[in-house]
Amino acid sequence: MKRLTYWESVWIGWRILWQAIGGFVLALFLSSMAVLGLLPELTRTGPSYWALVVPLVIASVFSLFVMLPLVVRGLIHASFGTFRLVVIRKEPCQSTI
Repeated sequence: MKRLTYWESVWIGWRILWQAIGGFVLALFLSSMAVLGLLPELTRTGPSYWALVVPLVIASVFSLFVMLPLVVRGLIHASFGTFRLVVIRKEPCQSTI
């Protein structure tokens, strides 16, 4: 089996980076707007840790359980010109002990 070249690895890494980070930033922005829209009193008082933590948690959970599986599935189904990524499952080892 041939190994990926350096630039092929950069290409895959860049695709993971912009899709995963872009999805996280978008989710963080939308969840921040939702929290501020639902709880506008957070902007009228002093600094609120809830206004910081809630959107961050929402964006993290969304990115981990929605965006990253979509990114990985997209990488597996995409063609990168001269190569494709393939998942090969290994059969479990049968021990005779």
